[in-house]
Amino acid sequence: MTYSLIAVIYNPNSTGSSKTMAEKFVNDLRARLPKQKIELIATEYAGHAGELAYEIAKKAKSSLIVSSSGDGGYNEVVNGAMKAQQEGATVTTGILPAGNANDHHRNLSDGNIVDMIADGKTKTIDLLKIKGVSNGTAIERYAHSYIGVGFSPKIAKVLNKNKLNIFNEVWLVARMLIIVRPIRLKLGTKIKHYESIIFSNVDSMSKYLKISQPSPLDDGKFEVTIFKRRDKLKFILTLLKASFGGVKEDKRVTEFTFETVDKTLVQMDGEVLTLDANTSVTTTIEKQVLNCVV
Repeated sequence: MTYSLIAVIYNPNSTGSSKTMAEKFVNDLRARLPKQKIELIATEYAGHAGELAYEIAKKAKSSLIVSSSGDGGYNEVVNGAMKAQQEGATVTTGILPAGNANDHHRNLSDGNIVDMIADGKTKTIDLLKIKGVSNGTAIERYAHSYIGVGFSPKIAKVLNKNKLNIFNEVWLVARMLIIVRPIRLKLGTKIKHYESIIFSNVDSMSKYLKISQPSPLDDGKFEVTIFKRRDKLKFILTLLKASFGGVKEDKRVTEFTFETVDKTLVQMDGEVLTLDANTSVTTTIEKQVLNCVV
């Protein structure tokens, strides 16, 4: 596949390897594709990656936009690219795993990204889409890997600050669960307490927590994993089981709707927003809408 532009977006203020990884990638790609137009672009503020992705995709005839970031930075790029695509742009996205968990890359990677770009290899995957209301404004956002309410947005902040292995991840999750309170949601006609509900297009989040069984990322369905309110010790044991062997998701669907009772945090990949109280929230799947190199 030929691109009129390959743009590599990185965060110069990242505490990780965003800049270093981006620079090495650009050097390697230029050595492999000396005639290809390639730009290295730094973000300047939170949310800038999404704006850059939209502007690049709109201006270029056909672009590949690579995010040197974690899942949150890539979420911004995907949303900017999708906005441009809906307005007629031809765009492909890619990610260099410069974050902590790197869920998307870990679940999808097929090998060396330079080789794949040089060989013109891409894949087309589904995206999750959430609609709701945040701070009085209707929102519509995409997620490449998962959307979560309940414990996942709160615990993700802690996990993203630590270098993880299977033991300290379980310990950090268990410690946070003592603090995190269940959320109230209305599913159907009844209001109940839930530890968390996770909608996923990949089978694991963070590095070791397996939230569903493996499934295709291009079949037009997503997994719903519901953690009901229960004794904290039993819940921790459930997460231990998830870390070592996975849990069986509750259902695989194309759409799921609930209503918030209180203000509720929602995590879309690495991005976190607050949903308003008493608002309807719908998650759907958009089948095979993102062309990507991972």
